[in-house]
Amino acid sequence: MKTLFAYLELTRPLNGIIAFISAWLGGMFASQDTIQNLVDIRLWLVSIAAFIMLSAGNAINDYSDYNIDQINRPRRPLPSGRIRRVDALIFAVILVAIGIYLGTLINRNATAIAILVFAALATYARWLKRIPFVGNLVVSSLTGLTFISGGIAIDSVQGTLIPAIFAFLFTTAREIIKDLEDTEGDLKNSVKTLAILNPQLAVKTAIGFMGLVILFSPIPYLFSGYSWHYLLAVVLGVDLVLIGCAIRLLRDASKESCTAIQRWMKWDIFVGLGAIYLGTFL
Repeated sequence: MKTLFAYLELTRPLNGIIAFISAWLGGMFASQDTIQNLVDIRLWLVSIAAFIMLSAGNAINDYSDYNIDQINRPRRPLPSGRIRRVDALIFAVILVAIGIYLGTLINRNATAIAILVFAALATYARWLKRIPFVGNLVVSSLTGLTFISGGIAIDSVQGTLIPAIFAFLFTTAREIIKDLEDTEGDLKNSVKTLAILNPQLAVKTAIGFMGLVILFSPIPYLFSGYSWHYLLAVVLGVDLVLIGCAIRLLRDASKESCTAIQRWMKWDIFVGLGAIYLGTFL
């Protein structure tokens, strides 16, 4: 049972749930037909595939970051010894195979997306993560692509662009803050993130992307027909939280502060998804 929980922890299920919801909402946004898509097997398959592929990505990342996590996150399943590195890699390969297979059950485009995601996750974990800022953009791009994949599953991407842009900007800010949090382990393992090369620039860049999220937030209401419910939810639930996080980051960019900020932002993603849902369907 302990081993089962260790593998569950390896997948980071909260992130997987976010991916599942994002893909599912992408399909709902694309069609504007909630009743029909509630029973559309393609949408459920792509949502499950998103969960599985992200879980595989987390396992691959932990396999590649074993030495770094011994310093930054020693309680994770691999550095703590609860799962062997080779077993984590085998587990990741199995998940990738399942994710790609689910793509084949949807359509060719979904299969291509699944293969592209795997290639990006593997390349990120092995090389791109160590290139300043590029790794951050890869992760945030894949996050935005999750929404688009939901639309691809039902053969329509209309309506997925706004949540994809929102996710891209929000995730880029959070990924930079996570790098600021992990500077100790990254530095000892020669990982040259923006946070290591220029911490002040990393702070300013993260705050800049938070600002872009805030600037972008009224656009769906003003130009894309989102309801006032969206505007109210996004201003109170996302923009104000980001302002608070930006102020704290500007005052204190220590490891402890960045840990708290990125966790606040992780939970705030659900608020943003809820705001988009309200704006689209109310």
